[in-house]
Amino acid sequence: MRFVQTIGKYHYFRRSNSKRIRLPGEIGSPEFNAAYECALVGKNVTGLLRLDGSPGSVAWVIDRYLVSNEYRGKAPGTQRAYAASLKILREAPIARGLVRDINRQHVNQHCSEIEQRCGKSRGDHQAMMISILWDFADRCLPQCRLGDRSNPTRRRRRSYEASPRLAWSGSVCKRFLDGASDELKLAFALLLYTGQRRGDVVRMRWSDFDGKFISLTQEKTGEHVAVRVHRDLRAALMSVEHRGDFILTTRAGKPVDKTALTKAIKARLRAIGEPDLVLHGLRKAAGVKLAEAGASVQMIMSVLGHRSPKMALYYAAQASKRELSDSAMKLWERAA
Repeated sequence: MRFVQTIGKYHYFRRSNSKRIRLPGEIGSPEFNAAYECALVGKNVTGLLRLDGSPGSVAWVIDRYLVSNEYRGKAPGTQRAYAASLKILREAPIARGLVRDINRQHVNQHCSEIEQRCGKSRGDHQAMMISILWDFADRCLPQCRLGDRSNPTRRRRRSYEASPRLAWSGSVCKRFLDGASDELKLAFALLLYTGQRRGDVVRMRWSDFDGKFISLTQEKTGEHVAVRVHRDLRAALMSVEHRGDFILTTRAGKPVDKTALTKAIKARLRAIGEPDLVLHGLRKAAGVKLAEAGASVQMIMSVLGHRSPKMALYYAAQASKRELSDSAMKLWERAA
């Protein structure tokens, strides 16, 4: 590459009669290419070469965001997800750069590298975290001087498109239960008849069940939910052996973790010929069943713990489609 000198294990940019500038990373790496292109057009690349923790750097902003009320006000599950993504971001070369010097190319290069290592959804989450940090710095950290800059993640297209999580049909539920283990049947009943996420179901204790309600604080949202126990779930709970503090346990009495639960349900779905369905489809099924039974949006929100009516309205719309389809066919039959 023109103007690049290699001295020992380091690479430098230098034009004739100009100061030598050390370039980060290996030749061809995203951080090297970004710094090299800045140097070619005469832009200051020192912002990309600052050490972690320098005022105004991405790492510096991350440290302040993690102790801010804005971060602490997030639900516990959201905090954990953000913290994991911010750890990846802080360890990346882009974290050494000044926030005001980060551009769309830097973001795309960083996200592309994360996608290759961890998958497309992680790359998209990195872009989201950079956007959140940028907004936080713009509002709360005048040292970053972002008044004349625009968010570098703006109009970035997502790389990952999630497959729809389909609600389980009645026939799938029946086939799932036929031949399933007692432990899996209990897990199924808890997931379907409470409509809660897997992380909340595996944390349910016998002390949370008072004979009529199961009370919990959702891991993802921090919402407190008291779910009236469906009669079929109550029958299952009354008949099961108490093996410990937690409702869901292994045969040895140890708590079931959510990864093990996901694997067990996925294996059972494959066994009945439904490999495309996922555990979360039982939460969807609960929402659809509630809507079909005539539950209002507020009722669905109170059971499932949604903070906004968006998903509850979706379930209500699905139920309406079923009713409208039934009415339409009856009209057709009468007209024939």
